[in-house]
Amino acid sequence: MNESPWRQPIRFFVVGLIFLIVLWLIVILQPLISSLMVAALLAYMLHPLVNLILRHTRFSHTTAVNIVYLLFLLALIAIPAILTPIIIGQVRGLTPDFEQIGLRIRAITERSFVIGNIPVSLGDVFGNLEAVLNQTVAELASNLGGVLAGISTNFLWILIVLVSIYYLLKDSHTLIDWSIGLVSPPYRHHVRQLVAEIDAIWGNFLRGQLLLMAIVGVLSWLGAAIVGMPGAVVIGFVAGVLDIIPSLGPTLAAIIAAAVALFEGSTYLPVSKFFFALIVLAIFILIQQIENIWIRPALMSRRLRLHPAFVLIGVFGSLALFGIFVTLVIIPLMSTLGALGRYARLMLQGIDPYPLPPPQDKSE
Repeated sequence: MNESPWRQPIRFFVVGLIFLIVLWLIVILQPLISSLMVAALLAYMLHPLVNLILRHTRFSHTTAVNIVYLLFLLALIAIPAILTPIIIGQVRGLTPDFEQIGLRIRAITERSFVIGNIPVSLGDVFGNLEAVLNQTVAELASNLGGVLAGISTNFLWILIVLVSIYYLLKDSHTLIDWSIGLVSPPYRHHVRQLVAEIDAIWGNFLRGQLLLMAIVGVLSWLGAAIVGMPGAVVIGFVAGVLDIIPSLGPTLAAIIAAAVALFEGSTYLPVSKFFFALIVLAIFILIQQIENIWIRPALMSRRLRLHPAFVLIGVFGSLALFGIFVTLVIIPLMSTLGALGRYARLMLQGIDPYPLPPPQDKSE
């Protein structure tokens, strides 16, 4: 192998300069990078469907990608179209309950209370509520241009994500091969093996996440059905879907279930709606604690070779420090960093992380 004409200090300078430029681009293009990460994750989830079509049909890769992408777009349109009438029907069914709540609130505000020999009317306290609401509506109307600009910006990011998903599905292998081609030839075998190991990590994570969502959905359905909650199947499905967001998703599911229980009550338990809502809330909190403390750490640690404590700390720490998006992928990211760290440690020790099999003697 020919030595590089650059001296070692120049090599370090060039590598450091490239690192700083990449870091600067990451900071400047953070919104774009976040959108591309979402697109890459969705494309990765859809890619097994492309492989399934290629294995069982004679379609070309482009045709298989077009079929999967079209089904994905149809699902994005069909799911809101199906759920919207259901939600509207449920809201209409809850209208009498809202009216009763409104009458109760009005009755409470019309009462007078004596606090420290001073008569206090809640009507006086909330007397300016209507004026405050009108002022808020007026401010929102005056900022309508900013709201529309925000909607337009979000629509643009959604469009970027959708376009990126298609091209990542279509040209992901080409992009990976091109990236590997940039690596020095002696290390291309290492990079291919490392990419395969990282691919296995993310695949195991997605399969584990789907299994976890199914477990939480079934537990939520059974828990709601046991106490006689109306629509237990729907509540279980919602809880399973929201479980894709660690910690926050199950909390939202518990709030939704408690709200439904408060309005509808139990089908056979002889308790008040308020007490029934507390029972349902306690059930969902118990399921959430079981998931966070036992099920998720045990399931993910076994699939991704992480200690359960690291999984638990990673989920709660990322939720507190970085927000929801990082929390969604923190577990496979930790496992990916572990794989990269293992590779770096073995290389520093002079050990080949992915040794090639010895050549076979053709004379045998």
